Amino acid sequence: MSLISSTLLRSPSSARVGGTSVRALSHLVASSSSNSTPSTSTTAIHSRSIHASTSTSNAYPGHIPINRFQRSLLAVGSAVTSLLDPYRHDMVAVLGETTSDRQLPRLREALLTQCGEEGLAILRDRPRLSSETIDLEKLRTMPEGSLGRAYIDWLEACKVTPDTREPVRYIDDPELAYIMQRYRECHDFYHVLLGFPVSVSAELVVKWFEMANMGLPVAVLSSVFGPLRLSSARRRRLSSTYLSWALRTGSSSQSLIGIYWEKRWSQNIDELRRELGITPPPMTWSEFRASAPKKAN
Repeated sequence: MSLISSTLLRSPSSARVGGTSVRALSHLVASSSSNSTPSTSTTAIHSRSIHASTSTSNAYPGHIPINRFQRSLLAVGSAVTSLLDPYRHDMVAVLGETTSDRQLPRLREALLTQCGEEGLAILRDRPRLSSETIDLEKLRTMPEGSLGRAYIDWLEACKVTPDTREPVRYIDDPELAYIMQRYRECHDFYHVLLGFPVSVSAELVVKWFEMANMGLPVAVLSSVFGPLRLSSARRRRLSSTYLSWALRTGSSSQSLIGIYWEKRWSQNIDELRRELGITPPPMTWSEFRASAPKKAN
């Protein structure tokens, strides 16, 4: 299974997989069950739920309603394609949407009941992360050690932007669709907090953390099958250095889905790590690379 690296979830919507785009795959799936009735969306039962969908038709811009059979077909197709080509970000996005129907309601419940006012504010405000909503120039002027400065420095060092995350299409409930979108758009913050750049190996460590912290199936699958893309020596070295730390830290720290990052720009990043329960890795990524055999670099 592929890794959901920052590069995997970033790219133009016209990207293709083996000559087939996500849109074409969607049309193929739709034609396989043209007479089916779209399944009804999940409704929020919790009395404090802020929004719930009662219809799968045009629930939000870009929404594509699908039934269970279509969802299964998309899940299998995207899983196979992602395994064959780990850089097919669009297929990874489809896989995440078609396999998270059980975990997303749990993340919503955590936002409603475990993350306090911050979690409720995220569901109420539904903030989005892009160069249009973030004042990147202002972040550059923030003091060293602040979250905002660390974030912009990471973006520039890795040569990425917050603008190219795949939009959610196949989740019926608008609130759950937003939570998946929020997960994608906040992924870079997990890299910043943990201290890892954009690369297949570094992404794998972040996915181990995400698997323990949020439990989304796509993170679990990436964590299990992702190492198969690495050489056996690299895989052993990576897991012996970071695996136990990533799983322990991810499971013991606060759920990162409930952090309103945009309201914490000025917070000291080390203070934020302590608040969230994120302990330093046993070795920084620079140290890990520097100590690797020449062929492993």
